[in-house]
Amino acid sequence: MADKRELLCQAWLSCSESLGYQARLKLMEEFKSASAVYDRFSSKMMEIVGEKAFAELADLRQTGLDKMEAALNKSDIQLCVPGDSSYPEQLAHIPDPPALLFYQGTLFRDEQRAIAIVGSRRETRYGREQAYQIARELAQNGVTIISGLARGIDTAAHKGALDAGGRTIAILGSGIKRVYPRENEELAAQITKNGGAVVSEFSPASEPLAFHFPVRNRLVSGFSHGVLLVEAREKSGTLITVGHALMQGREVFALPGPVDAPGSAVPNRMLREGARLITCAGDILEDMSWGQSTQGEQTSFIMPDLTNEQRRLYDSLCDEPLDFSELMQTMKLQAQELNVLLTTLEMENLIEALPGRMFKAIRQ
Repeated sequence: MADKRELLCQAWLSCSESLGYQARLKLMEEFKSASAVYDRFSSKMMEIVGEKAFAELADLRQTGLDKMEAALNKSDIQLCVPGDSSYPEQLAHIPDPPALLFYQGTLFRDEQRAIAIVGSRRETRYGREQAYQIARELAQNGVTIISGLARGIDTAAHKGALDAGGRTIAILGSGIKRVYPRENEELAAQITKNGGAVVSEFSPASEPLAFHFPVRNRLVSGFSHGVLLVEAREKSGTLITVGHALMQGREVFALPGPVDAPGSAVPNRMLREGARLITCAGDILEDMSWGQSTQGEQTSFIMPDLTNEQRRLYDSLCDEPLDFSELMQTMKLQAQELNVLLTTLEMENLIEALPGRMFKAIRQ
């Protein structure tokens, strides 16, 4: 396990945006520790790291380790390296594990059940609802949900896990103090508050630069035992995550979608190429031989007494959301009668009203 000074020196190296992976390896091979690199830092290192990285490291070194430590503590940012009790064992065995992780929240060395859920930022309602529901049910069964905190499918997956009272980990393509997108700052705070973690291998102040995200994606799969692809378009960055998953020996799952929807093209193609088809959380639990947790059984839902009409309305919304006009045709009711039934079921927390006068059943 690295001591505090070694961790801070590792952080010093990580805070140089221009220090590449190979250059860092060469430094560690020659000097054996980050502390030795810091203590013996000289212009001779420019031959290894290049002028730009050398200038960045020199500036950071002038700031000093004490100020760096104070800044990390102020933001509740922790550090871990391979071998630490908080550095995930799964991650330590990928081809290019990060030398250092910055994180807020809680990490475990042994994350026994972890599934990454990834997909499009331009998600459909179908994809968003499926990602949320699958993440929710997996979390109820003790599975940690891994995703990237991006808009769309990632956000839905994190929220599903949180709403189940479960654990979720967000892997950033920016620094922890530069959560991207900005509207997910509150979501990131909820993740750490509820026993999960927000993680990055980039320095805390790093901006969400385009090249960070393909690099980040190897960690999304690396943290997990399997990756679920919900929706993705051709040339999507999500495919990079799937590629990493295959290289790392992770299971790859895909949720089928409508054949005429752009977001279904990649998942449906992955299914033809051998990805495991799943339609619910239970499929993943079965394929991973994880079985069902008793956690879900403890919160079993008891349906209140309903009239025949109320039950018929609830059942009609269980397969998919319907709008008011469709419900009038299905139920063969006048608008006033349907409004009374909808209001009653909403008050019983059995259905949810969606934008556009759409309604869906709440399955608990």
